[in-house]
Amino acid sequence: MRIAIVDDEELEIRSLKKMLTHFAASQRLDICCDCFLDGDTFLAAGIPGKYDMVFMDIYMKGTDGIQTALKMRRSCPDCCLIFLTSSQEHMAQAFPCHAFDYLMKPLDQERLTRTLSDFLRIFPEKQQYLDLSVGKQVIPVLYSHLEYICTDSNYCIVQAQEQYRCRIPFNKLKSTLEKDERFCAINRGILVNLDYVDSMEDLVCWMKSGVSFPLNTKKKTELKQILINYRFNIRRKQLSRRC
Repeated sequence: MRIAIVDDEELEIRSLKKMLTHFAASQRLDICCDCFLDGDTFLAAGIPGKYDMVFMDIYMKGTDGIQTALKMRRSCPDCCLIFLTSSQEHMAQAFPCHAFDYLMKPLDQERLTRTLSDFLRIFPEKQQYLDLSVGKQVIPVLYSHLEYICTDSNYCIVQAQEQYRCRIPFNKLKSTLEKDERFCAINRGILVNLDYVDSMEDLVCWMKSGVSFPLNTKKKTELKQILINYRFNIRRKQLSRRC
């Protein structure tokens, strides 16, 4: 999970990062935190689709948190926004930003844990992961990072942020992942994450990375419809979160 912290107080940033790290360890959650000391620097960092969660201080020098959040929402309507504030005075002004929660300073671990736990219950895909046995190591890989899996003799090639070659039956991975709507078997020994599919044209599935796979000839129409339905459902969820 990628998290941004926007706060002009370095001490507050360090404290929040420590609490986030504690929560992530307790949940076996992979997180990465980027920190910004002002709203303008945050907005200039190229945020669309980059962060799953943003902690935004309301009172900041320069562009305040509410104005920063409103600008963020123009290009990033779906990320989870959590306001940090030392006063409830401006909470009404923050309503149009569609914040997930408001946390009062000074923060405490128990209150933060409740907010993060609520978020993970609503967005469970953020915490799902596979434990892959690679050599003598067990490597956790988030579902959201998995692009595709294909067979290679008695091994599986798992493409995520890195590529792994694992000695594991393809059908075992397939039966686990197909419970999640993101994953679809498009041919024998080929499973793709629909979030990473660019198109299905004729008999070819093109991934956004440029990799291509053959579609099952008999199921090509069904597979294309699965992709259409998946994208429609994603769009519907995005629109419902804005309301």
